[in-house]
Amino acid sequence: MFGTIVAAQQVDIPSSIDLNTMVQDARCKQVLVTCLINGRPMRMMLDTGATHTVLHDESADGLKNARWMDTSRMEMKGNSTQRPRVLLASLQAGELAEPQHPILVLNLAGVRGMMAERIDGILGMDILGRLPFTFAPATGRFHWGAPSGATLSPLYGTRDDAGRMIVQALVNGSPVELLLDTGSSLTRVYANEWKPGKAGRKQAKVSDVDGASQKQVVLGKAADMELTPGVVIRNVTPAFCRRDDRSMLGMDVLKDVVLVHLPTAGTPHGAFFIAR
Repeated sequence: MFGTIVAAQQVDIPSSIDLNTMVQDARCKQVLVTCLINGRPMRMMLDTGATHTVLHDESADGLKNARWMDTSRMEMKGNSTQRPRVLLASLQAGELAEPQHPILVLNLAGVRGMMAERIDGILGMDILGRLPFTFAPATGRFHWGAPSGATLSPLYGTRDDAGRMIVQALVNGSPVELLLDTGSSLTRVYANEWKPGKAGRKQAKVSDVDGASQKQVVLGKAADMELTPGVVIRNVTPAFCRRDDRSMLGMDVLKDVVLVHLPTAGTPHGAFFIAR
């Protein structure tokens, strides 16, 4: 769809720009990091549920030396009603550098409105799949690279074409498939897959790329969820999602584990682990 992408390479990062420090948004709990796009620092949310890297339209329009692709004959698919523009730009995230990388450009006002910090965009699995990173919300430690001295237990499931992880967890002995989505604050499941049943309803502010709104959500009864053998999260209370939506494993559950991603030789997307 996007043509040839130039291979990644190591580059020298200006000492005045910190591409390593990650922080957690105070409101939504997503992880944020600074990247360079066409040499300009951009605050990006790390989103394992996103297939592609996306820039907010205002941030993209202010870029110097922007090179826009002709998308008139491209077939665009996704969960947004917007038709994205596509920008070719240099991108540096951690120690990974792409001299030319296709970046989708959308209006991210809905996502921005939910967060305490102002972000420029979303770093998706097209980049994250080639980078090692560690999220440890319980201790407030987030960084590029693997944890030292930890035992890593692999997450099991399937991968889609974009490298996103579909985790197969167990609840009351029954399998539940969940998209591993660090861009979501809330874990969501299909009602018929949540064997403990329904607990009640509540009003919640729900956001996606196209905007935010107040919705009434149905909650599942609290139950223990086994993410991988020996790693059990207690008292998970997910929201139920519609059949035309998708189930996802959000930061409300991931806050209790140390999530690790490592690139692997011979595969384009790497592997996910829980560190112990």
